[in-house]
Amino acid sequence: MVVTIVGAGTVGSHLARYLSGEHVDIYIIDRDPAKLEMLDAEYNLMAVTGDAIEPPILRQAKVNQCDLFVAVTEVPERNFVACAMAKSMGAKITVARVDRYDYLLPHNLQVVQSMGVDNVICPDYLVAQGGIDSLRHSWVNYWYEFNHGEMVLLGVKLPEQAPVVGKRLRELAAEDRFFHIAAIRRNHMTVIPKGDHILEEGDMIYVATTSARLNDVATITGCQSPKIRNVVISGGSDVAALMVRIAASEFRFTIIESDLTRCNELIAQHHDCEVIHGEATEPGILSEAGIARADAFVSLTNSASENILTCLSVNEYGVKKTVAEVNLNHFVNLAEGFNIGTVLNKQLLMANAIYQLLIDAGSASPKRLAIPDAEVVVFEIKQGSRLTASRVSELRIPEEVTFVGLMRDHKSQLVTGATQFQVGDKVLVMCLAGALSRAKKIFN
Repeated sequence: MVVTIVGAGTVGSHLARYLSGEHVDIYIIDRDPAKLEMLDAEYNLMAVTGDAIEPPILRQAKVNQCDLFVAVTEVPERNFVACAMAKSMGAKITVARVDRYDYLLPHNLQVVQSMGVDNVICPDYLVAQGGIDSLRHSWVNYWYEFNHGEMVLLGVKLPEQAPVVGKRLRELAAEDRFFHIAAIRRNHMTVIPKGDHILEEGDMIYVATTSARLNDVATITGCQSPKIRNVVISGGSDVAALMVRIAASEFRFTIIESDLTRCNELIAQHHDCEVIHGEATEPGILSEAGIARADAFVSLTNSASENILTCLSVNEYGVKKTVAEVNLNHFVNLAEGFNIGTVLNKQLLMANAIYQLLIDAGSASPKRLAIPDAEVVVFEIKQGSRLTASRVSELRIPEEVTFVGLMRDHKSQLVTGATQFQVGDKVLVMCLAGALSRAKKIFN
C-alpha cells in the first residue's frame, strides 16, 4: 500500500511516524528540506522536496500508485488543489485538511468533492467532538462505540476504592462475564494483559461491555456517573465555539477568554452562552464564571501546561469532570498521570481519523481508534478462514493481539475462550502498536 502525505508540519510528521511501523510505503512532500531531513533520518519513508501542486513532484511521489493521498498543510486551498491534481493523476482516495467546520456541511462538502477531494478533516471539529463526548460520558476517560452503541469500549482510570483493584484477571474471569479487559495502560505503557496480571490503583484499563451492563462496569471500577449540565471553558478558541455550536442544547456553557475582541465575537455569534473577559489563572475569574456551580471544566488555551495546571487547580472546587487539550505529545503522558478526566490531543485525533481511511482503503476493517500505543480495529471473518476451525482458546494468536468482542446477526457479544467464530462475524480486535500487520494476517 502506498500513502502520500503533503506537509511535514506537526500533523504530517505525526502521521508519518504513526504509519512508519505498519509496512506502508510512505512518501512525504514538503518545500522545507530541513523538516524532511529529520523525518527521513529517523523513519522508513521517502522524502520528496518540492511543491505538491507541481505535477513533476507528484509523479516523483508515485501519486499514480497512491492508495491514500493526504494533504495536511495549514493552507486549505493548497490542500484542495493538491488533492484535485493527485486524483486526476490516479490517487485512489484523497483527503484534505481544512480549518473551518463549514467545509463539513453537506452543501459545501459536495462542492469540494466535485473538485476531486474525497474527504475533508477538520482538526478543531475532532477536538470539539471529543470534548463533547467526554461530557456526555463523564465517568470514563475514553469512550468508543461499536454496532450503533450496542457494544462499548471504555477507557477507565481505576481509583483506590475500585472493587477490581488488587485482583488478578483470572479471578475476574471466573465471575459473571459481562466485561472484557482488553488492555492496561500503566506507567505510560500499554500492554495486552494475561490472566496473572494484577490490577492496580491508577491503571487505565480498556474494558469492553454491552450497553446494557454499563452501570455494572461503573460499579466494579469504582466510578460514578455524574450528570453534566454546567460547563466552564477556559479559552475562547474555535474549538470552544464549535462545542457551543454543536451542544448548546445539552449543556450550559460559560467561556473565559482573555482577548476582548474575541470576547465580543463570541458574544455576537453565540447568544446561548455566557462570556467572561479574563484568564482562568487570574484571582476571582473562576468565581465570576461560576466554577462553584460548574459540573465540568474544559481547558482549551494554546498552552498545554496551562491547560493541565488549570484543570488540576479547579479540583478544589469539586468539579466532577475536567478536560484538557494537550497538543504537545510529550505532555500527554504527563497529563494522563495527573487527576485529569480526559486528555484531548489534536495530532492523535487527526492520525486516528486519517488512519480510519487507510484501513478502509486496504482491508475490511471499518474502524480504528485512538488509543496510545495500541490499535483497535474490526475485521470480518471470511469464507475459509482458519479462525472458524477451533474455539478461541485453541487458536494460536500473537501475544500482542487480543479479540475483544464480535458482532453476529447485528447483535454484539464479548469474546471468551469458548467462543467459536463463524463466517460473517465482525470481530473487534485490539493489538499493540506495530502489530496491526500481524493481526491482518490472522484474518487473511
